[in-house]
This record gives sequence, C-alpha cells and structure tokens, in this order.
Amino acid sequence: MSHIAPPKPGAATESAPSADRLTFGLNLAADVVLAIGLVFFVTDAGRYPVLPLNLAAWALLLIVTVLTQLGAGRLVRLPTAWWTIARIVLAVVVVLDVFGVLGQVGDVVSGPFPTAAIGAGAVLAMFATTQSARSVNLAVAALGVLIAADILLASDTAIGPELAPGVFALALAVVPPIVAVTIVTSFRNMVQFQADLSLAKGTTSAAGMSLGLSTSEELVRLDLQAERLLDDVASGRTPLPLSTELAEAASTIATQLRLNLVASKSRTWLHHALTESSVLGAISIIDDPDGLAAGLAPDQRDGLLTAIWMLAGDGERVAQALTVTVRRGGSSGVQAQRLAVTLELIGAPKRRIDPAAWQAISKVGRFAESHAAPTLRIDIDCALDVVADR
Repeated sequence: MSHIAPPKPGAATESAPSADRLTFGLNLAADVVLAIGLVFFVTDAGRYPVLPLNLAAWALLLIVTVLTQLGAGRLVRLPTAWWTIARIVLAVVVVLDVFGVLGQVGDVVSGPFPTAAIGAGAVLAMFATTQSARSVNLAVAALGVLIAADILLASDTAIGPELAPGVFALALAVVPPIVAVTIVTSFRNMVQFQADLSLAKGTTSAAGMSLGLSTSEELVRLDLQAERLLDDVASGRTPLPLSTELAEAASTIATQLRLNLVASKSRTWLHHALTESSVLGAISIIDDPDGLAAGLAPDQRDGLLTAIWMLAGDGERVAQALTVTVRRGGSSGVQAQRLAVTLELIGAPKRRIDPAAWQAISKVGRFAESHAAPTLRIDIDCALDVVADR
C-alpha cells in the first residue's frame, strides 16, 4: 500500500474534479469553435448573397453565448426557462444563416456554408452540464438535419467531391455537443460511482449487525408518527378510547416498528452496503441467513467490499448480476473459525478485472477463481476470530 502525505489545506478542493471546472472547459472549447467559425465568416463575408441575415445570425449567436457563459459563471441571473429560450434563438440563428447563404428560396449556390448555424452546435455543447443528455441530443439532431439539408441544397450533385467541405461543416456542428454530452455523462457516472462507494465503505467500520440508511430513515418516520399520536393522547386532543381509525393506525405503526427492528438483527453491514447502493443494489443478492458476514474483521470487510466493487462495476460498466453467499467453513481451532464466502458475477469479463481486485480479496482470505462464461465464481476461505464484533 502506498502512503501519501496528507494534502495541504485547500489542496483537495483544488484538485478534486468539479462540475464548474468541467463547465469552464466546455465553454472554452465552444469559444474556440466559435472563433474558427467567425474567422471563416469574416473571410467570406463578401460572398454571402444576403449578408445582413448572416450578420443578424451571428449577433444572436454571440448574445446567447455571452449570456450563457455569464450565467454559468454566476455573474448574471438567467431566466429559469433559459434553455428553452436559447433553443428558440438558436433555431432563429440557423434559419437566418441558411437563408443568408441560399439567397432566394430554391436557388442553388456554391457560396460559403452557414458558419453561424455551425457555431450553434458549439453553443449547445455549453448546456451539456446543465441539461439532460437526451434534451441536448435532440437539439443536436435537429441542428444536424437542418445543416445537412442546406448542404444538399447548396451542392450541384448529391454525391461528389464538392460535398467534402459540407461534410466537414456538418461534423464541426454536431461533433462538439455530442462529445460534450459523452464527457459529462461519464463524469456524472464517475461521481455517482465514487459517492456510492464512499457511502458503502462507511459500513465496514459499523457494527456487524446494524440498521441500514433506509431502515434508519423509516424508523425516524415511524417514531415521529408515534410521538405525535402519544402527544395528542397526553394533551387530550385525542380522547380515549381511540377511534377505530386511530387504533388501526397505531397498530400499523407498532407492527412496522417491530418488523424493522427484527429485520435489523439479520441484516449485516454487507447487506446494507450492497442492497442500498444505487449502483449495485438492483443486481445484488445476499445469501447470508445467519448473518455470518458480521464476524469479518474491519480489514477483511474493507477487502471484500473493495473487491466486489472492482469486480462488479468500474463506474462505466456494471455486472448483470452479483450473488454473495456466506456459509460456515471448517473449524481451525478453539479460538478461531472459518467462513466460506462465494462471489458469483454474471457479465464481468475476466480480462477487464483490475489486478488490484485480487489483492483486495487476498485481504479476506485464501481464494480460488473459476470462469465459465458468462459467470465468474470466486471462492474465499477466510479465518475469523471467535470474538469478532458482531
């Protein structure tokens, strides 16, 4: 294990990835694309059939760009519906720029391509961090269709060398926002994965048998309902004997409290770490009826949980199914006992497994692995201390 000196105050904040840094990077990339488009526009300004339309398109495009970036920097407060307003304005930009290139409707020209319309794609990329991927992708698709139609209208033949600049222009319009959405989606997955892993790892230092986060929240809610009912009875607001409706409500609260408390005695830290995970919860099955995982030492818990996360998911791809089985193993002496832990994963390619996962498993105990596609099976034989905290 490598040892890293503790960071200086503020160092963690400076080096940690953040949405603000990602937004700044996307805005900077968009500015570069817009600058290139503006240079081409100025260079070919004399060739546009209806130059005022193209000038108006660029003016609107720059206004949307400046306001969006000022809003991202929290320098101005934009309307709540700014995304809708921006899309409408960008649609106007595309229409103005296209007609500024085509001139009369139906004319076939060999002049420059609509640079402002191409720059609209760069502006869409700036919304990748604030809007859903689906919403941005739909806007990009509409932009691509409009530009492709204009390129075909402005070409003498459907297929030919003269289409090459048009294809490049189309790519310059749609690739930046698509790349931006891909980057932001990967970033969100990474952050969600790391946050979920941090919450799960918090269970390794808890008591072997404990209440999970969801159970704790449910008990708080039930406790509040019970306190309100008792307070109403004590203050006289609710007369005795209780009405049929209130008696049924009180009985329901008591039943739910008992069920949660009883369930907590058979749910170990491993159960909470996996089933309450937003990443692995949907695919995890814990087969540990006797709660034996509670007997694992903290370092064994950490090794097992780390290995499971490295095997089952890496932030980009998650296994299809995960089953963890815990059973008693053979005794090795009066002061020690053994557990047999089996991991079965479906959809976890062996070639993609990080070698660090095997090192983590070795902290739990001796192991043997077998792979029969699509299932990866790992059998772990781990020694426990009889007096381990449960």
